[in-house]
Amino acid sequence: MARTERARALYRLAAGIIAACFFTGAIYMVKPATSNIDDLTGTLFFHRYSEYGAWDAELLSLDLRTGTLGQVNKNWQSMISPINAHISIDGKHMTFMGTQAGLAENEWDVFVSHWNGSHWSEPKNLTGPNGKRDEDPKFSPDGKTIVYKENGVLTTVDRTGGPKTYLSLGQAESSMPYFHSNGKDILFERQGKIFLKTASGDIEMDAGTAGVSSYYPIGVDNERFLFTRVQDSKHDGIRWGYYDGRPSTDLFFNNDIWDSSDSYPYQDAKDFIFLVSGDHNIYLGGYNLVIADLHAGKVVNVDDLYGEINSNLQELGPAWTPFTYSK
Repeated sequence: MARTERARALYRLAAGIIAACFFTGAIYMVKPATSNIDDLTGTLFFHRYSEYGAWDAELLSLDLRTGTLGQVNKNWQSMISPINAHISIDGKHMTFMGTQAGLAENEWDVFVSHWNGSHWSEPKNLTGPNGKRDEDPKFSPDGKTIVYKENGVLTTVDRTGGPKTYLSLGQAESSMPYFHSNGKDILFERQGKIFLKTASGDIEMDAGTAGVSSYYPIGVDNERFLFTRVQDSKHDGIRWGYYDGRPSTDLFFNNDIWDSSDSYPYQDAKDFIFLVSGDHNIYLGGYNLVIADLHAGKVVNVDDLYGEINSNLQELGPAWTPFTYSK
């Protein structure tokens, strides 16, 4: 780290500690003394880039049992900058967004890759190049269908490709779809609110606060989902949403000093949630991966468990699967 970067990091660290002590009353990134957080299994996928429009993303995997960190896209040739990965229920397929390599002008498309037993295969472009913004892909619960956003229209396509089905033509821009566990209904964001698309129509899931946006819904089980809401402080916070219409509820780590976003459950989210934090106590980069221990009421920097995982770049888009892929 250059001298100026080191000084900047130390300044952010000191400022963050002061802010945490005086404004939040809590010290974050402390590993609980009594917790089964050391027993996490499966694989955490995430991406890392300098910024969203730089097209320099790396797609990474972290084996939560061994601590092995790998770059999924290291040898891919046909596409670049994969982000926002999601794994099928059988652990054999991965979908994500990125751009075809060699284009005069990069564009977001939806890709799928297959685990062949030793590595993730060269990805297949399911949606382009088509001159459109194909983003936010997620698998259906059975792993056969992918839902995504095409130029603001919710769209589905078979995992193997083929014809597309458009679900929100003629409606306001819709984004960030995620299947309900029933495999039929779809959570999504529209005009800063969370909706559930059902056979009988779109149901508003969380009204939120006037002028304050909610986004990035992630289904958890038959009753709950996670989503991000911009708080009055203008910093992102993560909340529990409920399909039965109950008001959403806050999570303990939200605060007015930095962002908490990009949540993803570990198993059924009864013990742990992966998320991205802008916590100033982590001096690396702007956004970093952390794990919320819901029983201990603490947030743990993944570096405290696995070594140097976070970096001076942005770590974002965590997605967990119970399968492992280490050789």
